[in-house]
Amino acid sequence: MKNFDIHRFGRVLKLDFFEGRKAMMWGALCMVLLYLFFFWFAHNIGFHHYNPNTPELKATYVYVICDSVGVFSAIAMYIFFLISACTLYRGEQKKQQRIAWLMLPASNLEKFLSRWIFLLVFSVVGGLLTFFVADVIHMAYLWMTDYPVQSATDDFFKIFPHTRTFPTGAYTGDSPLSVTKEYTFLIAVHAFYLLGGVFFKRFHFIAVSTVHVILFAGIVAIANMLGYRDTPFTTGEALALRCIIQITVNVGLIALFTWLAYRLFCRWQVVTHKFVNL
Repeated sequence: MKNFDIHRFGRVLKLDFFEGRKAMMWGALCMVLLYLFFFWFAHNIGFHHYNPNTPELKATYVYVICDSVGVFSAIAMYIFFLISACTLYRGEQKKQQRIAWLMLPASNLEKFLSRWIFLLVFSVVGGLLTFFVADVIHMAYLWMTDYPVQSATDDFFKIFPHTRTFPTGAYTGDSPLSVTKEYTFLIAVHAFYLLGGVFFKRFHFIAVSTVHVILFAGIVAIANMLGYRDTPFTTGEALALRCIIQITVNVGLIALFTWLAYRLFCRWQVVTHKFVNL
């Protein structure tokens, strides 16, 4: 059997989406309801003390709600991404489903890549597109209640790294290199949760998050001991060099975590430990 065949891979991908369609629908519904809850909470509890009795105050009221809901929704979406990554193989933890998955006439690479694509689509549909749905519903509510109609989408993306225009030669934390550094870090964390989902058999999110916090605290402690965080960077070139180093490390971690997840997946057996897939 070839390691990768496009026709066989297409059949595996179709099977993953057919069997995961209910999970996608429920995930999308839960995220829409969560986003709508954020809007409801902001209107009825978070900022209920506001008394917008003039057009100017109404506009400020809507802006504050959209800004706060956008931030909380973006955080919730990233947590959803991480939960989706570490529970990607939750169904295969049961013996019968694991046997059916291992006996599927396809290579490990095709199975792993197919499920990874399903994860990407599931995360985007469940986390990103559903916010647009909730935002449209909220704008319809603003229109029906005679408030200024404003979208929270810009505030939703405001929390993510993005570039800004500054005078030529001025270095800021929002430079393209800094944005790339932050995004590669987020992707590296996502890849780590994917690895944890393949490794752990139970309590995926709790177990992976615990390990993540311990490792992150250890890395920060080591960096402080070495004086890395206190190193003065007074020039744009020095700051850019640090960003390049961090980007390189993040990309290396993404490749390492993804490769380890695949290699561990290839070693799956029907009978494994109670808590880990070994």
